Amino acid sequence: MGDEAIKLTGLNKEEVAAILKQIADAFYDYKYNEADLGLVKYIKSREDMFTYMNAIAQAAYNSGLLFTTSDKREGYLMLSGEGAGAVRFVDGIKMIMAEKKALGGFSNMKIFIKACFSEGSTIETRMRKAKRKFIRIEMLVVRPEYQGQGHMRKMLEDVYKIAEKKGIPVILDTDDKDKAARYAHLGMKLDRVRNCGEQFHMYDLIKE
Repeated sequence: MGDEAIKLTGLNKEEVAAILKQIADAFYDYKYNEADLGLVKYIKSREDMFTYMNAIAQAAYNSGLLFTTSDKREGYLMLSGEGAGAVRFVDGIKMIMAEKKALGGFSNMKIFIKACFSEGSTIETRMRKAKRKFIRIEMLVVRPEYQGQGHMRKMLEDVYKIAEKKGIPVILDTDDKDKAARYAHLGMKLDRVRNCGEQFHMYDLIKE
């Protein structure tokens, strides 16, 4: 991953649990743009957000896809795609089951997935259909106390370097207009906005 980002490995259960809580809290406490409710529209409580983000981050950690900024762990990054790897099958199943629980059952999960995939395909689906290789940022979070100090830029630039060496684009999607603007300011291009229902949008971004 380069000089900045460190792959998280060899941690004990308590260390992993502390990291997962930091990630969940950062997502739950995020102040959305007034146009967007984002994930919080579907995940109502901090406990449910922990269940949801814990599932994703745990799968990332178990599959060797979770990175941090430094020994201080100011931020966290989850990658997938060309050269980065993928979530292991067993962890993927656990992740889906935990997401179902966080969303309040299978029927709510169906509503959430339908909303996320409304207005056509995600940028990942479109890239796969076009048979294009890519690195996908599955998750990027800077802990609240370290925001505004350049950690988001450092993580993005690290991913850009990897993608540049491979000659492939970086893609991601986000659920907030302000987050999308920040990514665009840091080198990504807004590819498309998907209107996924009242106060719920998905912003597809790419760095060619």
